[in-house]
Amino acid sequence: MPQEKPYNIQFEYHEKYIVALVSGDKDSLEVSLMFWKEIFDECEAKKIKRVLIIENFRNDISAIDMYILGEKLIEMAPKNMMAAFVDDQLQQLEMNKFTETVAYNRGGKGKAFATRKEAEKWLIEQDD
Repeated sequence: MPQEKPYNIQFEYHEKYIVALVSGDKDSLEVSLMFWKEIFDECEAKKIKRVLIIENFRNDISAIDMYILGEKLIEMAPKNMMAAFVDDQLQQLEMNKFTETVAYNRGGKGKAFATRKEAEKWLIEQDD
């Protein structure tokens, strides 16, 4: 019997991008890597290069795990992937911006936002 995932994920499909709504009880580096892989796999399957991730976990991940996540996302992401990220837990925005910087410094194209509206606007305005 397959083990139940430690998170829930729902996808919304738009003309130019996919929205991934991710939630769960407890986030960790391992949980984040699992759901990001699932999201990237879905983007590749649908041949879409833009994704908006909206996350809702109640706990924070350590700074070192966020750094590692930023590095791993670059290794995992499909070529030319653009990711906008919104955390429903607004107090985590600063740490998400840190991970954004780690990924950006390694060639990633992604950005953390405070609101879905800002994230969607940025994602739609990006050149292919």
